[in-house]
Amino acid sequence: MNTTNQFPFLDENIINNMKEFGNGDEEFANRLLIVQLMTVYLDNLPERIKELTTAMKNSDIPVVERSAHTLKSSSRLIGLVALAEDCQILEDIGFSKTLDGAQEVFNRIDTACKKVPDVIKSKIKDLESK
Repeated sequence: MNTTNQFPFLDENIINNMKEFGNGDEEFANRLLIVQLMTVYLDNLPERIKELTTAMKNSDIPVVERSAHTLKSSSRLIGLVALAEDCQILEDIGFSKTLDGAQEVFNRIDTACKKVPDVIKSKIKDLESK
């Protein structure tokens, strides 16, 4: 993560690139693709963070690695780049078969995930109002 000030704001370039999947129909792209992806992300976020939290508490390295990977991929997809970067770091730590340094990264992820729903809901509202 580069700076805590920008976290967990959305990367608007990723959002704008997703609009291209709508084949030029911006309403379709905004409502049916971006909003749906963000809604699914929000629906799944509590389970993702619960799984990761449990794995950290149990020092379950394979689950930490897998959970971080899953959260990384979905976060990057919807433009939560800084969160995805921290998830990549945690995934790499797990891949090394140790959790040395993992708690600090996990704490950043956990803090960000508490802010993410408001950020995403605000963006969905913005997209739907256009």
